[in-house]
Amino acid sequence: MEQKKPDYMKLGLTIFLSLAASITFFFLLFRLGEIGGFLAVVLSALKPVLIGMVLAYLLCPVAKALERLLKGLGKFARLVSVLITLILTFVVLGMFCSLVVPSLAQSVSELAAGLPAQLQGHLERLRAYLESDSKAGAAVMQMVESAENFLTGWIRTNMLSTVTSLSSQVMSIGSMLISLVVAVIVSIYLLLDRERYIAQCRKLFFSVSRNERINDAVLDAVRQTDRIFSGFISGKLVDSLIVGVICFVCLTLLRMPYALLVSVIVGVTNIIPMFGPFIGAVPSAFLILLVSPGKCVVFLIFVVLLQQVDGNIIGPRILGNSTGLSALYVTVSMLLFSKLMGFMGMIVGVPLFATLYYIVKRLAEHSLRLQNRPTETEAYIARETAPRKAEARPAKKDAR
Repeated sequence: MEQKKPDYMKLGLTIFLSLAASITFFFLLFRLGEIGGFLAVVLSALKPVLIGMVLAYLLCPVAKALERLLKGLGKFARLVSVLITLILTFVVLGMFCSLVVPSLAQSVSELAAGLPAQLQGHLERLRAYLESDSKAGAAVMQMVESAENFLTGWIRTNMLSTVTSLSSQVMSIGSMLISLVVAVIVSIYLLLDRERYIAQCRKLFFSVSRNERINDAVLDAVRQTDRIFSGFISGKLVDSLIVGVICFVCLTLLRMPYALLVSVIVGVTNIIPMFGPFIGAVPSAFLILLVSPGKCVVFLIFVVLLQQVDGNIIGPRILGNSTGLSALYVTVSMLLFSKLMGFMGMIVGVPLFATLYYIVKRLAEHSLRLQNRPTETEAYIARETAPRKAEARPAKKDAR
């Protein structure tokens, strides 16, 4: 029998492709800096598009609700609903700015005007208090003078560079406005033809993946991700607004200084899960401390009570169990994503981690089902050995 000759063409092509892939891999490995710079440029160029996508995602539930109410307009229902959504968004933002920004500017100006005198008064009281103990007083006053000399030197040497940096940031406001306009236009396009863009993404995905089981798993993960993000972001915004309003009303009744400024700080930082109110309480307590130490203590007690009310009553009512994460996983997600993404990671880290947790959970449960093992966590509590596999039921005999 004649022996089949090897196909040298296929063998050579396989060797060539393997070498090319290896060379490409090592080239990319040693050029990570240049690749990272290129990706940074691409992301910077597409930043208005990404902002527009986020804006469209946030406004999509409102646009859908208005479109259902205006379905009598026929094919113009979507266009009118999108326009009304954008108009309402800008009206709400304008009202917020017109009501809050002037008061915030006044509070900041009062703080800037009175801060030097308040600090000087505290230093004078500290100096008078420490004069009774010469050694401790000399040590503390030396520290204060060192800090004062450092601050004076910083003002003389670094103030010019700081002012230059601020002026360059002010000059970049024009480009920020242009990016905002582009982002709004992108969001309008996405809201008007959202089904088509989603269908294109599905079409591309199905053209690459041909496994029906994988397709179903990915689509289920996407739906779960949308549920987690939409529930968390919208609920957290409403929750923070309620906390900010409650904080402003209570601080006004308690006659706290800088009530509006402190309420805005507490409300904005409340978007951060768990630690948000305490993060906002630190600078707020410092501002109140400069005016009255007694009121600062009252404010700290109030913040603790407000956090308990929000964590046990307001938050669960609004958010429910949108993420499904325990307190430990929330802490881990905030530490991880804040390190990777900064302040934004502290906000979106929880829903991102919840999505990863859901995917890993589904994969683990699928593997356990293939092994005929229980998928409930309770079955693995306080067990020294692995739970036994479920015994296969004997097949029923045919009754004849």
